[in-house]
Amino acid sequence: MGTLQDALLKSGLADEEQLKKNRRRGKPGAGHSGPKKARNSAPAKKKRTARKKKAADSDLARAYAARRKAEVREKEAEKQRRVAEQEERRRRNLELDAIIKGNTLNRKDAEVPRYFEHMGRIRRVLCTPEQREQLNKGEIGVVNLRGSYLLVSLETLEKYREVAPDLVPGLEGRDEPEDDGSHYPPVPDDLVW
Repeated sequence: MGTLQDALLKSGLADEEQLKKNRRRGKPGAGHSGPKKARNSAPAKKKRTARKKKAADSDLARAYAARRKAEVREKEAEKQRRVAEQEERRRRNLELDAIIKGNTLNRKDAEVPRYFEHMGRIRRVLCTPEQREQLNKGEIGVVNLRGSYLLVSLETLEKYREVAPDLVPGLEGRDEPEDDGSHYPPVPDDLVW
């Protein structure tokens, strides 16, 4: 008595190549345990793959959630830092207002500009000719209060410098050498005016 495979071959319903392919793949005709394993292993593989994918997705979701939390914490810390800086600046400005109140020497009739460098830019303060002489001699000083430059006495200047040294410009100018003409290029002899 032959097997089902032999009967299919004899009747011409199957050929040798199909049977060999089926045996390799575990399809029907390869034995009794083949078809059951093939049917059972496919869902098991799908379940394992689904579990791995779900675990990877949950790891990714946890990573995104952790990153979002870290970004929120960073933004909150940055906001608190800015608020603290603003509060410190406000407190410092109130203290500077108290120092300056009634101690400025600026006059409404001042028309002479005195230029100086402060915070990387050329600035100016208007003063009278006498005040300009006093500034140049170092008898009075200049301070910056909210973008305005004010003339003050040296005593007020020192109090101001203790609170906000960055708002006290240095008035030491660059001394220009006497103009002896040596820094000009020589005039050619054949130049005709």
